[in-house]
Amino acid sequence: MTKSSSECLITKDQIKNVYVHIPFCEHICFYCDFVKTKVISDKLIDDYLDKLINEWKTKNCDYMLDTIYIGGGTPSVLNVNQINKLMSCFQNNICKDTEITIELNPESTRKDKLIAYKNNGINRISLGVQTFSDDLLKKIGRKHTLETIKSAFYSIKEVGFENISIDLMYNLFDQTKKDIYFDFKMIKKLRPNHISWYSLILKEDSIWGKMQKKLPLNDYNFDLLINKKMAKSNFERYEISNYALDGKKSKHNLCYWTNKLFYGIGVGASGFESLDNELSLTNNVGNVTSYKQKKEILTIDDYYFQILMMGLRLIDGINLNIENDTYFAFKRYEISIQRLISKNLLEIKNNHLKTTELGYINLNDVLIEILE
Repeated sequence: MTKSSSECLITKDQIKNVYVHIPFCEHICFYCDFVKTKVISDKLIDDYLDKLINEWKTKNCDYMLDTIYIGGGTPSVLNVNQINKLMSCFQNNICKDTEITIELNPESTRKDKLIAYKNNGINRISLGVQTFSDDLLKKIGRKHTLETIKSAFYSIKEVGFENISIDLMYNLFDQTKKDIYFDFKMIKKLRPNHISWYSLILKEDSIWGKMQKKLPLNDYNFDLLINKKMAKSNFERYEISNYALDGKKSKHNLCYWTNKLFYGIGVGASGFESLDNELSLTNNVGNVTSYKQKKEILTIDDYYFQILMMGLRLIDGINLNIENDTYFAFKRYEISIQRLISKNLLEIKNNHLKTTELGYINLNDVLIEILE
């Protein structure tokens, strides 16, 4: 994709955001479709880390990064030596302002690992809670309990982490309004800095997807309840499914929603890169012993739609500054956008294109209509 005089397109300067995929798990959750494998041996993990580190070296990154996100899989299965090994490859790319997140499962959260995270510059924890209900945890294939969650959370606080996010899910099988209220009770008790709260999705490659299970038909609007309760709890909803306390938004996830470039490192990792004025989506395909990167060059229309698809997830919406790529995305799809504005699904306020409350409920339909 090349730049023309009428298009202000992103160019290759420095990619300052990195996603690192650790695919190892001690057990497989029923709903998960991420690239993963059950932990077999320390040697398998060490060999994988060698590949990952060599992959990072090929990026020739000799500057400071804005964010690093270590996801999975279950990164917390790494032992202390493996944590040190992984983080050693980024030692020349991090400073006090770099947001470094690692995903943890409550049952594999240990104090010695937490200290190792802290010593290696990791400053943000994402704890995979999913629900505080022991009964529901069993039904979705999780191995931790309410007590495990509390123990892990307090250990994280004790070691000195001041930026803690928890992941939650709603619309689970047999989940009730009472369960959601209990989740809020625990949120009030623990007071994490950030919450990602997503609806259950049954993907084809998950265990439930392969079983061809259908989504539960709950008779209550959990989304409406959650947003009302989160607002009353002083959490700022800044993205369709993400909430921050005291301004602790996820800088890394914001790079996705604002269309910044990022590297994807490790098997199953995706990236968004630019080279010679061509934008491409990357995907590392294969398995833990051997994987390679595939690239898909984006057309101008693909890129503009990606801007809208990601940006409309944000509460603040998309900045329509004329010197920004978002303006050209708006102009490219303006006819569809104006039609959606007339239906009260989109709106323009303070030079930002935003999704209305009605639009959020029907965001997938909004995006389909933009394409049409």
